[in-house]
Amino acid sequence: MEIRFRNNYSATVSVAVMFFSPGTCGQHGNWGTRGWWNIAPGQMAHVLNTDNRYMCFYAEAGDGARWVGNFGPMYVYRNSFDSCLQLGSTAAIGRVGTRQVDTGGKNTIVNLNP
Repeated sequence: MEIRFRNNYSATVSVAVMFFSPGTCGQHGNWGTRGWWNIAPGQMAHVLNTDNRYMCFYAEAGDGARWVGNFGPMYVYRNSFDSCLQLGSTAAIGRVGTRQVDTGGKNTIVNLNP
């Protein structure tokens, strides 16, 4: 399944995702983490292909707006990253909660709304 994000917000939004990946992250929490996709207002980005029905995301806009949730938390970094849920490093700038998305087993567009 393809996961895309559409930015319906008035500022550029940066997105990080958490996805089930036991083959790569089996010893580190079974979930992979990746970021960042910078999506301008009105634009869309393809961020992930997955076979799992569930994925999670965290997003933040340049003006301080954030999309957070109760899943994770996951480590985030200032620059692009590709890691595992329980694999932190001193380079991390923090840990954030994520929102879960149920794709229903099909291609999904996540709308980032105000």
